[in-house]
Amino acid sequence: MKPIRFAFVGLGAIAKTHIVALRALPVIMNLPYVPVLDTLVTRNPDEKRAQAEAMGFKHVVSSLDEALESRDIDVVDICTPNAMHFEDAMKAANAGKAIYLEKPLTERYESSQQLTSRISEKITNQVALVYRFHPGVIRIREALRLGLIGEALQCQVSYRRSGYLNAERPVSWRLSSDVSGGGAITDLGVHVLDVIRHLLGEIDSVKGSLNTFVKRRPTDATLANWVDMKVDDYAMMNVKLASGLEASAEVSRIAWGSEAFEINIYGTKGSITCDLEKEYFPNIRMLDGSSPAAVKPQELSLVPDDKTTMGMSLDCHLGGLNHFLHRLSGDRRFNGLAPQVQDCLIAEYWIDQVLKDHAKK
Repeated sequence: MKPIRFAFVGLGAIAKTHIVALRALPVIMNLPYVPVLDTLVTRNPDEKRAQAEAMGFKHVVSSLDEALESRDIDVVDICTPNAMHFEDAMKAANAGKAIYLEKPLTERYESSQQLTSRISEKITNQVALVYRFHPGVIRIREALRLGLIGEALQCQVSYRRSGYLNAERPVSWRLSSDVSGGGAITDLGVHVLDVIRHLLGEIDSVKGSLNTFVKRRPTDATLANWVDMKVDDYAMMNVKLASGLEASAEVSRIAWGSEAFEINIYGTKGSITCDLEKEYFPNIRMLDGSSPAAVKPQELSLVPDDKTTMGMSLDCHLGGLNHFLHRLSGDRRFNGLAPQVQDCLIAEYWIDQVLKDHAKK
């Protein structure tokens, strides 16, 4: 099997998710390649060395420049805060390495645009817009392709998390507009807009409103110093598609007791509903009362089955990385499935429009 060697930039929670998915891939799947954890780039190499070596990394260094000196590296996986993406992704692109990048591309649309221009089609790339690989989304897309519910008339998507309701939660980089670029609309909205576009086609316009309900937060756990918040907790968007269909999109990071990622699509012959947090099989209800045939798209081969599932988040990340590595190995199946930098840039463009409209108010 062909080894594909990774350099990871960052060792936070999302990097560990990628690492677990990569380590699990050869266990769950019969692969034409073998992912290799070659180099970890971290600000604290001495502190992280023992843990990194236990994970399987061969080298632990303090800069991506040092990692890129090795010709053995095939992929740079960037899992750092948003404002750090640009520099590392540009270095990887200039070195001709394949790039797997956490969303969003950067903290600002203009820098994301510049990065996208630099990453040519010759550089294999993928962004972790991993809900494209959710079994429910895969099945919904196939059901729509087959026209099971007729012409789509209405769409509602709501992605609700709750981790930021606690006003005493200290400020982190995700709550800093300079580092994250935004709040719920940047963190969750990029997923929602990408899923809508992936399922229903190109977006023609987006109008939205933002709200910051937790106005001030402490700078640390002592609660001694508090600062004003400049990022949103909640956003509502009206999305008009090129087809003429209108969709509503809601994102929240303060929805205590109501966490979900719900997709509701209503058509002329029936409806499709699915909560991606809880369901791998969408509910398809037909107007005439019939039961539609089971939808079994081939893309499901990229994700764990019901006997090997590791939970929704890991399954989606594993599916995304699996597809990315198949593409690196020359597999051209499932054309149009991979979320690349241009796809993420489109979602970020519409988010930027909402942020700019909000700033004018």
